[in-house]
Amino acid sequence: MALNLNKFNRIIDLTFYTSAGGKKFIRCPRRGRKPDIEIQGTYGSKSFLTTFNITVKNLYFDLQTEQYARVEVEAGYEGNTVTISGTILTMYQEAPGPDGRTVIQCQQGTMQNWLDANVQLSYDAGTSLTEVLKAIQGKLGLTQTKPGTKAGTLILKTPLQYDGSARGALQELEGRYGEEHLVLFVRNTTLYAECLASGDFVGIKIMEYLSAPPQPNTGGKDGVYYTTVTGPWMPDLNKFDRLIIPARVYMKNYGLVGSGKTQTIQVTSLSFHFGTCGSVNSMTVQGPKS
Repeated sequence: MALNLNKFNRIIDLTFYTSAGGKKFIRCPRRGRKPDIEIQGTYGSKSFLTTFNITVKNLYFDLQTEQYARVEVEAGYEGNTVTISGTILTMYQEAPGPDGRTVIQCQQGTMQNWLDANVQLSYDAGTSLTEVLKAIQGKLGLTQTKPGTKAGTLILKTPLQYDGSARGALQELEGRYGEEHLVLFVRNTTLYAECLASGDFVGIKIMEYLSAPPQPNTGGKDGVYYTTVTGPWMPDLNKFDRLIIPARVYMKNYGLVGSGKTQTIQVTSLSFHFGTCGSVNSMTVQGPKS
């Protein structure tokens, strides 16, 4: 059977939006020589928004006369890419040309909404959590709210009176459901609510390649049993997905035989480093068994 090399054809397309409403594009050819672009991201368990950095070699933008407000990244492999949109926090040239590198530090989503959006919440005990989240969602400019199976059944145990930032409101709600381990986070334009204590998850992904066997470790004072996995970046994997690691993957690569046919973890943190050139392609995933 012929190997489909296109499956691993690395691609990063960039669209920059200026403060004045203009656009500039960098398109990665599907064949032939590619621009040297890297993206690094961190999906932390404690952060509502994802941070990511882009590095471009020989990017000839006039940073003194043009202000760039937002960027849209399409990154991954041919036929399997993910779109990440964000606010540009800083943009600077790391080294002069030739072969200079420009670094763009970004925050996923519309950062101004997170800084400026205020909410006034007044709800009685017994109100569904989903109703409260939809009110916050609108203030943040998000398009929808998606609660997990358990999170969708939660109600306010006591009345809620709040007047302040939308970010503070989300922190307030997470604190009210400590026993359920409620987590609130944003992916692109969706506000998610998941209860880790009940095994809520967003999606299911299967890991096909490993850089090292899964590493179990005990984390924190509670002795929670976590597993760390490294391998090539999976663009469609995100925090609070379930990641299935078939035993055949590490049997094939390392001659190891697991006690079960698969190992499954719930992703609570993920970091990745992915580039169009060279060998830059890795991710580290951590989470408890599920």
